[in-house]
Amino acid sequence: MQLVAVDSDSDENKPPQPNSEQSVFDNDTGAQQPSNGSGNGSIKIPISVHKSATSRASTMAARIKTLKKHMLNVPGKWLQAVEKLPVKEYGNGIEYYGEVGVGTPPQKFKLDLDTGSGDVWLAGEQCDVCSRHKKFSPKKSSSYKLEGRKWGISYGDGSFAAGYTARDTVTIGNLTVPNQVIGLAVNESKAYQVDTVDGLLGLSYSGVSFIQGVTTFLDNIYENNYLKDPLFSVYIKEKDKDDYAGEYLFGDIDRDRYSGELTWVPLYQPKFWQIMLDSMSLSVDGVGKESMEINGPAILDTGTTLIVMSDEQATEFHRAIPSAENSDIYGWIMPCNTEQLVPGNVSFTIAGVDFSVPVKNIVREPVKGLDGWCFSAVTNGASNFIILGDVFLRSNYVVFDRGNTRVGIAPSKH
Repeated sequence: MQLVAVDSDSDENKPPQPNSEQSVFDNDTGAQQPSNGSGNGSIKIPISVHKSATSRASTMAARIKTLKKHMLNVPGKWLQAVEKLPVKEYGNGIEYYGEVGVGTPPQKFKLDLDTGSGDVWLAGEQCDVCSRHKKFSPKKSSSYKLEGRKWGISYGDGSFAAGYTARDTVTIGNLTVPNQVIGLAVNESKAYQVDTVDGLLGLSYSGVSFIQGVTTFLDNIYENNYLKDPLFSVYIKEKDKDDYAGEYLFGDIDRDRYSGELTWVPLYQPKFWQIMLDSMSLSVDGVGKESMEINGPAILDTGTTLIVMSDEQATEFHRAIPSAENSDIYGWIMPCNTEQLVPGNVSFTIAGVDFSVPVKNIVREPVKGLDGWCFSAVTNGASNFIILGDVFLRSNYVVFDRGNTRVGIAPSKH
């Protein structure tokens, strides 16, 4: 992903001009003072799920989205496969979102809460192609401040969102963070136009922001003491009949959501929520444990569905799965009855402690046209790091502790 230039001569990319009560910020200092930032309590935000409109085959779409997000190469045949497959939504073809307010009074949006990104962005009212999304209206916010810098994200396959920057108050529950830099999109490629969420709330460090020179939402909370305990906890589960799929808890830890004790792990690189993975193994009920030579830096990413690793590591993992194959077109696939063939768990050893994911959660939806074959939740494409997405997080409760530069992990209760 990279910053993209917006044609400053194009009327459609020009931001609304500030009125007499607005000011343009030239730096990241900001003038507005916090109105309600010192939240000493905790804020629990339920998360829901949307079936992704882009999920022609949800696992293929998730693989491509993850590789693009982390600036990794996407095999051309994967793109072709996604284009050829008809739209069909599966239970695991979903996106998690939370309700976030932007502006004063808050305008409510469904935003992807993403620990793998740093920015806050959503559709602006000038975006004619964003009809599927709710759009932010600066005129309806008394706290809106225009910055007017060019902003954008783009990917190697041509997908993009572009617009300008502004500042406004971001509200989650009763946590109010004023003067937050946001990106307002005035143009999007079709990949974004059909997405079911309205935008993104990044929960990572400022070092991964694509809006250069700004303080991210997370660092804004930390640096201004908007929470007594500058941390948040993530509990993700399978959705229920009301589409409830867990919660983000800001400023506290819910001890009823996990078993045993939290294992605290220092961050390997504070630019990301990145830790060290010691090893992986496959434990088969009544048979034993098979160790795998898979280790290295791993990013805990709520904005990623799958588990992503290098080509060599993905090959090592699938050697333990009977009959698993690496298809040129579909990537790693496995028999749909793998849970019966290998009843047990995949273990991730972190700080000397094993954290498990049931084998059944590694088996994704069927591959169209290949009877008896399903997609694997473990895929290749990364190089220097591993990505632990929702497949891992649905089984393990994670505390993201900004104040102590660490994460806490424990098995989830469901």
